[in-house]
Amino acid sequence: MVIAPNWIGDCVMAIPFLRALRRALPREPLAVLARRAPAAIFRAEGSADVVLTRSGLLADAAALRRGRFREAWLLPNSFRAALISYLGGVSERIGYSTDRRGGLLTQALAPPSRAVHQLRDCDALLAVRGIQPDSDPPRLPIPPAAARRAQDQLARAGLTDGRPLALLAPGAAFSWTKRWPEKRYGRLADLLGGRGFACAAVIGPGEQQLGGRVAAAASRPLPVLGADLDPVELAALAALARVVIANDSGAAHLAAAVGTPVVALFGPTDPGRTAPTGSASKILDRYVFCSPCFLKECPYGHECMREITPEDVLRAVEELLRPDRKTEDGRRET
Repeated sequence: MVIAPNWIGDCVMAIPFLRALRRALPREPLAVLARRAPAAIFRAEGSADVVLTRSGLLADAAALRRGRFREAWLLPNSFRAALISYLGGVSERIGYSTDRRGGLLTQALAPPSRAVHQLRDCDALLAVRGIQPDSDPPRLPIPPAAARRAQDQLARAGLTDGRPLALLAPGAAFSWTKRWPEKRYGRLADLLGGRGFACAAVIGPGEQQLGGRVAAAASRPLPVLGADLDPVELAALAALARVVIANDSGAAHLAAAVGTPVVALFGPTDPGRTAPTGSASKILDRYVFCSPCFLKECPYGHECMREITPEDVLRAVEELLRPDRKTEDGRRET
């Protein structure tokens, strides 16, 4: 049993961990316990035999008991993840000794260094069983049904006229501090439209008001897509785009996992830790004296994001998509 991370981007970055387990233990039943939205990622990726949807703590523990799992691999660093596996009767519980949960683990490791990319955070967990990590970037196959949903959304929005598609993803689940200002996204849509792109804002569940504000900030019509799509369907939408512009968010990682070029905007977080991998990308950040702070509230003027201008992002898009670019697939440019 693998207890999956909570957030979309973290779940995408967990894909190589699942692949490593599957490759090392091809005959072992492999299950994942994930929140409802990220569960779609693991079902589409295909390494797991079973993907269970998280519910309440006691219900999750009961599900583990019914499954009679021998090992639990805890990817979240939370006390809750350890308690679920303990109450679920899993005899081997492997994770990092964080959040005062060391006593609930049978293999409690010191937390990994934050000086490397998050993709490498689980390597030490695998080493407990002598399993080689998977060094390839996350890859997410698109099921035919998800591809059809994405194509239908573009058709209904009138975005199938042959122009290259630029998707703008203004959301970020962690906090508003990770979000580039909405008016900047609107201005960027105008600039990209002037360069011949078809543009749309892409949002997740509960972000309808955010999408509406971005669309209102643009002087050209800007469709808002994605509120009724699951993460795999959002990835299918990204697969149809020429470029995705996103904050440090799940949208950036979904786009990279299907090979779409990404311009990622960073402020309070560290691109060295969570930059998207797997496709050509440009990372824009403006480190100020307090960066990276990882705060959910900015005590200053949010300069780390506000100093990135729409013209900066347009220039990054044009450089990223330049026909004579020699960058290898997956290499990150800053």
